[in-house]
Amino acid sequence: MLSVLRRQKHELLFRLGLSGIFLANSLVAWFLPDEFKDLVVGSNLATLLGTPSFLTHVIGVNDFFLFLLILSGKWRHLVALWAVVWLFGVIIVTGVYTPDFIEHVSIMFLIGYYFFSASKKVWVNG
Repeated sequence: MLSVLRRQKHELLFRLGLSGIFLANSLVAWFLPDEFKDLVVGSNLATLLGTPSFLTHVIGVNDFFLFLLILSGKWRHLVALWAVVWLFGVIIVTGVYTPDFIEHVSIMFLIGYYFFSASKKVWVNG
């Protein structure tokens, strides 16, 4: 019983940390949008997808939903796949020859842990 409670506490701490990354990005997109607009303007691919203002709103909404879903622990396999695909898109936009690349790949590893640490019960029911 004690080990189950300890595991749940560790799981909650991990979800708080991982989801917090997406919350921080969402808040930056909403309250400091120029930081993301500068990244988007420098990418030919991003400019094909929409205006910098539109893409900044997409980032804000997407990252907020990822924050909520990771925090909830629901549908974790689907959410993890969504987050990895999203981060691949971010890497394509920002490039691989930047310090941000290391951060994005590191977050992907955390998402990989989130994906593979799910119990079968979570996979079937949530």
